[in-house]
Amino acid sequence: MEKLVMEYTVLLKDNLPASSKFWALEQRIKLDKNKPGVILNLSKQQMLFDIIRLINDGVITMDDLLDFSDDLRDYVKEVMSSIGD
Repeated sequence: MEKLVMEYTVLLKDNLPASSKFWALEQRIKLDKNKPGVILNLSKQQMLFDIIRLINDGVITMDDLLDFSDDLRDYVKEVMSSIGD
């Protein structure tokens, strides 16, 4: 969330009219509030996809998964590499 706050700060410091900044910020918050770094509904069925979304959004890194099983880390790497293709 700290990253988002910094991005909002840059937006608010722009030389646009106040109304433009307000509506741009409102739109960003509307989109960002559903990102996994802001809110995450956890379920076992969605765990892999949640981990991948957290990595893609820069909330966590693969290093954060070191305490997880090798199988899980390998599967995450495999899925992420197939997404990148």
